[in-house]
Amino acid sequence: MGQTVFSETIRELRQNAGYTQAEVSRILNIQRQTYCNYENALRNPPLEIIVALAELYHVSIDHLVRGTDCAPAAGDSASLSPSEKKLLEGFSVLPEQLQREVLEFVQFKKQLGG
Repeated sequence: MGQTVFSETIRELRQNAGYTQAEVSRILNIQRQTYCNYENALRNPPLEIIVALAELYHVSIDHLVRGTDCAPAAGDSASLSPSEKKLLEGFSVLPEQLQREVLEFVQFKKQLGG
């Protein structure tokens, strides 16, 4: 099976974001080999993985499957560094209570000036 627009797009987005295949597979909660099969166009991912990838890279699903030059989805993170993107991704998977605690800590640190 040859490369598809989807497989090429997710590889490019992953590399541009500074992620390894292992990191993305961990974020998606799937086996690394499964993710590798998506990038190599050996398997098609289920819809929930496509949605998760669009959210991870802040692009539209249309951009993932068609490779169109659509404007990034709401919450564009194009100007964020890979470490900032990882931080946001990690925050987004926390339970709501822990997210509130993290935000309170950030506010506390800002008040201290550090």
